Amino acid sequence: MKKVIRENILTAYSLHDMNIISVDIVGNDIILRTQSGLVETVFPYGQPDGYVEFQNVRWDYSFVYLLGVTGNVGTFTGEKMFLKDFISRFTPFGFSVMDETYGHNITKFNGYLSSAREHHECIIEIYHEGDMVFVTEE
Repeated sequence: MKKVIRENILTAYSLHDMNIISVDIVGNDIILRTQSGLVETVFPYGQPDGYVEFQNVRWDYSFVYLLGVTGNVGTFTGEKMFLKDFISRFTPFGFSVMDETYGHNITKFNGYLSSAREHHECIIEIYHEGDMVFVTEE
């Protein structure tokens, strides 16, 4: 029997507990900016200023899910939209990242969205054929 191990993805920085305050579109790239930079994933867990770039985003496969109820279990109502529509509809906003998931050409952020007195549980899916780049001011 042959076993193949898929190792956990280790990133140098995390957005966990960060508040995303803007999503800028530059051609087919996205720049995510947080209120307070990035968190290093190794000791001493510094928090440098910086942002995240997603290169060569596929807009037709990038979505946002807004759930009508925040943080509860059970049935819910919600809305699925293209990421580009979300970016134009929810400005300004704050998105508190609770979880990050990385897969083949896709990055997902789960958390809570606050915009114009609206509060939603939210999932942001960014399908990118290019790199995810952490840019720091160090």
